[in-house]
Amino acid sequence: MKLSSFAFIAVLSGALVATPVLSADKSITPDGKPAPSKPHAKPGSKAAQEEEAASKTPYATVRDVFSGDETVAGEKVAFPQSNPSVKAIEITMQPGEVSQWHQHHAPMFAYVLEGEITVTYEEFGKKVYRAGEGLLEAMDVTHQGENTGEGPTRILAVFLLGDDGVPTVAEDKPGANKNKVE
Repeated sequence: MKLSSFAFIAVLSGALVATPVLSADKSITPDGKPAPSKPHAKPGSKAAQEEEAASKTPYATVRDVFSGDETVAGEKVAFPQSNPSVKAIEITMQPGEVSQWHQHHAPMFAYVLEGEITVTYEEFGKKVYRAGEGLLEAMDVTHQGENTGEGPTRILAVFLLGDDGVPTVAEDKPGANKNKVE
């Protein structure tokens, strides 16, 4: 806590005594991290009204699919600085089909249109994604997808390319380059 001002309080003897008033330092959160530059607006405030207006769309029905600034592996998104472009592909995997091990060296949003896919991430384990779910895929983490559903899986993948990046880079299976212990 920091000292913000002084308050004068009457003591039983009638004398006024200046005592410091402590108030919370709002630039630091309780866990010692810097406070957000724009915390959630108080209901009814002008900031809350502006936030609500910005979230409105011209469509009658909207469902949030994904919103965030980190990949599923906790990587911060960094948008390309030069040669920006967008590439969208639809991936179809049959039941039991497994992709090669790979990485994405560009931000990639994926939306599962149909089915179920289980993705194994090196050092992070497995995550299951089902129809109707959106995600910001890991970029620099080697991973592999498998259709673990009973029918085909279809995924819309949207890559935010640039900086001479490529959407998908083949990788060796994790641990493939390590010496075997016999």
